[in-house]
Amino acid sequence: MAQRALPSGTIQRRTFFGLLDADGWTAAFIKGMFWFAVILFLLGYVPNAAYKFTVGRTVDLGANIVSPINLCDGSNKGLDCPAPPGAVVPWEPSPLEIALPRPRTDAASILSGSEVYLVGGLVDGQPSSSVLTTTTTPTGNFGPWSEGPPLPAERVDAALAMFDGVPYLIGGLDAGGEPTDTVMVGTIDKGKLTGWSEATDLKLPLALSGATAVADAHGVWLMGGRTADGLSAAVYRSANALAAKPPKLTAWQEHPELALRTADGAPNGRADAIGSLVGSHVYLIGGETSLGPTGEALGFEVDEEGEAVPNDKGDYLRLAEGAGNLPEPRMDAAGLTNSGVIYAIGGRDGGGAATVSTYWAIPDATTGAISEWQRLELDDLPGPRAGAAPVVAGSFAFLLGGTDGTTTFIDSFRANSPRRPRSSGSASSAPPSPASPSRARSGSRSGRSTHSRSAC
Repeated sequence: MAQRALPSGTIQRRTFFGLLDADGWTAAFIKGMFWFAVILFLLGYVPNAAYKFTVGRTVDLGANIVSPINLCDGSNKGLDCPAPPGAVVPWEPSPLEIALPRPRTDAASILSGSEVYLVGGLVDGQPSSSVLTTTTTPTGNFGPWSEGPPLPAERVDAALAMFDGVPYLIGGLDAGGEPTDTVMVGTIDKGKLTGWSEATDLKLPLALSGATAVADAHGVWLMGGRTADGLSAAVYRSANALAAKPPKLTAWQEHPELALRTADGAPNGRADAIGSLVGSHVYLIGGETSLGPTGEALGFEVDEEGEAVPNDKGDYLRLAEGAGNLPEPRMDAAGLTNSGVIYAIGGRDGGGAATVSTYWAIPDATTGAISEWQRLELDDLPGPRAGAAPVVAGSFAFLLGGTDGTTTFIDSFRANSPRRPRSSGSASSAPPSPASPSRARSGSRSGRSTHSRSAC
């Protein structure tokens, strides 16, 4: 007799590529965790990221998932992402509201706290004792200029060094256009410049203009310059008095072992150069020499006491070779040094014409050698400029006044360090690029605070 067969029963469904029972606890747990993560992402992370994207300048993705995507901030204005080390956001001219009261060039510049001072120079083509002042803001702006404490006498093309927060204006041309041997010391009270006095104990061994001053922790170096008879190759140092409190500079001492020279050892005076201090290395870059305008870089190393030390060949002064020199002659350029990067901005070329170039180099931190100078067309100045006074406030750099050889200007140029994406995938500020100023001279001559291959 026929019997009814039992039904085949429910066929088990498989999921996750056949690995799990679709109705089992394991599959249910995995699906639950997936939807939990989706809900958490949609209700938690996405609104938070949308808020930051709306009110902020960057979005942190938490991971650099697709590195080719350009996540640099739009304020980089066309720079590659990430920007090359040392590059700056392109220079832009200042608005008329913060223009100088009168055209000015060959002045010195000082930054003390948030106060900027523009000292002396040629104003309307005449030597001036005027000092202008303004206040900077963290956003890279400054206010209208006003008159500050004037110099005791007119000075043009003077070297300026900041030592222990005190400005020293060294040499320069007087009202008659003659080099001077004076050193004027600024009085700083609570970060503000309140006056000037002549330091008779710091009288120069000879009258100079266009010299280059570089300050280190133990004193001030003064290199080259113009005398009434021509260019000087002498190097002097004013050291800090050991027991002086507060620190006080002593009389200038000549260092013949550092006398400026050519590769074959012949004396070679130099003026209107850029001075710089990077680590334990002092640099003198470009300028006008006894042989004409140059892009040559010289340098020497100092020890922990600030004294020059020879290399393994017994040489104190070292000349750069090849790419360690500027690609072309530069004199009367604005110099900046920050975070180990040296900048040579504008200046005059070998024919005496004002230029727009912005060159920079990153010396080796140990040897002081410069492997190359770099230049981006995007970082060139908006117009030719020589004799401008550089100053740095935070990550912003300014060039104040200057001339193109025909016109002396009342405006300024501004640049700042670029922003770059972090490895996590969010954009952030790069280390500051320009910073302590110097056109030759504070470590520089003009505010020129500052700081090229094998010691060079």
